[in-house]
Amino acid sequence: WYLGRVREAVVSTQSTGHYYITNNLSVGTMGEENLESHPNWNAILQWSLRFQDQPSDNRVLEPMDQQRREFLNQALADYAAAFEDPVKNMRGYLEIVKNPESPKEQCIEALEELAFHTEDIDQANDLYLIGGLQVCCAYIKHPDPDVQSAACEVIGNAVQNNEKIVHFATETFVLGDLLSLADTSKHQNVKIKSILAISCLVRGNKSALDKYNELEGYNVIVRAVQSDIPKVQLKSLFLVANVCAEFPEQCKLYVSMGLPQQLFAMCDKFAAESSESRDINIVLSTLRLLMTLVTNWDVPFPSDSSSTLSALKDSLGDGDSTREEQELCSKLLKLSPTNSETIDR
Repeated sequence: WYLGRVREAVVSTQSTGHYYITNNLSVGTMGEENLESHPNWNAILQWSLRFQDQPSDNRVLEPMDQQRREFLNQALADYAAAFEDPVKNMRGYLEIVKNPESPKEQCIEALEELAFHTEDIDQANDLYLIGGLQVCCAYIKHPDPDVQSAACEVIGNAVQNNEKIVHFATETFVLGDLLSLADTSKHQNVKIKSILAISCLVRGNKSALDKYNELEGYNVIVRAVQSDIPKVQLKSLFLVANVCAEFPEQCKLYVSMGLPQQLFAMCDKFAAESSESRDINIVLSTLRLLMTLVTNWDVPFPSDSSSTLSALKDSLGDGDSTREEQELCSKLLKLSPTNSETIDR
């Protein structure tokens, strides 16, 4: 990213030791090819400083003293080395994680760095090949909740759009352990991170979804929908909505479990709350999931569904900030039966 911007912005005048900014690289002596192979870190620094809050007309650019120059060059060289050899970097973090003598803070920091690396699918595969993902998966059983949360994040990043790692996670203990954490952990962040990892694992992947259903993961997630922790509730709603949108046959399962009635009850609660006290993201996710279920399966509407949806729509007002929520309420009202058989909530 830096080099791409530097090609457009930075010129070094090494003969004077001063550095200045321009929009035309051809002015200086540092060509495109030379810049890529030997980036001038001091020029990069000056380019970065340009965007600080200090007014540019008050800034005087001067040559760096030798001590600061050496420190900066070393720091940026270390940073560049991490990207030149990510596998070596990940091995170093794994050594910290595996070492029982490592302080908790270092272990968590190492897991966070591994989570960053696994956002790249190739680096996620590299971590799996060197045995690092297996180590991280074992750490979801760690007694410390902060370590558990960090390990869940590594798994969540690694499984996204990665068939090889999804297969590993579904054929081992990983999915079962994640479901256990989501259902029984007393720690808020562990619940959030484990549900996120489950969601990343099953979204768009039929084999993982089959394993999830085999383990009765739907029971865990439907219970999480009723959580009093907003982020747990939100991520659970998001998970079910995505599963039902991608695999409409799953709607039958959630309808048979009475999930639509839970969602209608939540709408009733939203309608009674003030706009300041309710979480509009949860309102939107609830309405989206309800619409997905209603349009893909035969959903029994409660007898008071029309009044509930009307009250919720009225409480949302008519502003642009809640436009989608208003439209969903209107669509659900049109689908609400008036003369057909209904059930009491």
